[in-house]
Amino acid sequence: MSPGGIESRAKIAALAVVTLVVQRVLGLPGMPAWFGHLILPMIWIVAAALGRKERHWPYGALLLGLAWDLLFGPVIGPGGIAWTAACLSLYGLASVVADRSPLAWAAFGAVGAVVVIFVQRLALAPLGLANYFSISQLMWSAIFTGLWCGFVGMVLALDLGKHWRAYQVRKLR
Repeated sequence: MSPGGIESRAKIAALAVVTLVVQRVLGLPGMPAWFGHLILPMIWIVAAALGRKERHWPYGALLLGLAWDLLFGPVIGPGGIAWTAACLSLYGLASVVADRSPLAWAAFGAVGAVVVIFVQRLALAPLGLANYFSISQLMWSAIFTGLWCGFVGMVLALDLGKHWRAYQVRKLR
């Protein structure tokens, strides 16, 4: 593996850790209640599925899910199962959907949120740890996570870095 590939993976891992920490901060008392429905790390699953570049991303999704369990779950394991299921389902969906627009990012984020929540609840049920589950919670999580992923897709589509570099070049002339 090239040093650039290792560097890139380290950056992605660091950013994934940052999104998990921010997710934890959003769940603190005093924050708006709707923050609890937003699943920030879903952007990493959506980006991997829509980019179709990483073949080993399901292993990364497993690690992301285990980290999710470590921060938010009563036991370690169901999150890994849920995030890997979301990764694989979004990979399958991306193979039949050609759209890579911000709207697709939003739709993939919503689908990923539904898969993560549903599979995690299913994995916790035999342990007797599945807490109350409602369709409205699932719906709000899908909406807020879809909006978040759509926003990230829009920022990526705008390619602000390219515009900033062009501005800097013009400024230097």
